Amino acid sequence: MKALIISDLDFQTDIFKQLNSLITGHLHEKGFSIERIKIGRNDLAFCRGCFNCWVRKPGECIIDDKMTEINRSYINADAVFFLTPVVFGQFSANMKNARDRWLPNMLPFFKIRPDGSTIHPPRYTEYPNLLIIGYADDIVEEDIQLFIDITKDHLRETGVYFFKGENEKADLINTLDRTELAKVRGIL
Repeated sequence: MKALIISDLDFQTDIFKQLNSLITGHLHEKGFSIERIKIGRNDLAFCRGCFNCWVRKPGECIIDDKMTEINRSYINADAVFFLTPVVFGQFSANMKNARDRWLPNMLPFFKIRPDGSTIHPPRYTEYPNLLIIGYADDIVEEDIQLFIDITKDHLRETGVYFFKGENEKADLINTLDRTELAKVRGIL
């Protein structure tokens, strides 16, 4: 089994180090091989909105930067941990840029959800199980809830959690134990 941990190079705080260590230890206990990718502000260009990942090079971004490696590692993993600092209730800029650049993993069509919103259908028949875990040193409950609510609304089939630090180790391990860390069928 393969796990991918994607994190923000510019936010390697003490809470991040606790979270990363906790997840890494848990994955080692479960027998996973682990790949780590850290994203810094100069590693990724911004999405151009050109849609060439759908038209010119289906399934692959035409920008040749670290996102090529991330997308390949992502699709070949069984479980992906997206460890993001939460800034004003949202992903950090580096992590948001990475999420925006995952467009090649979807098809260029629209599907209407039961609530009337739209989503791009999956390109592949299976994807790694994606867990998004936010963290921050100083944060108010409203920003934590905003992060969880918005992320769950956009990524409905994704596990979304917030890690506050040392006191929540047991809760996070229990959550990971209840989560099937394996490929899932046709969802992003």
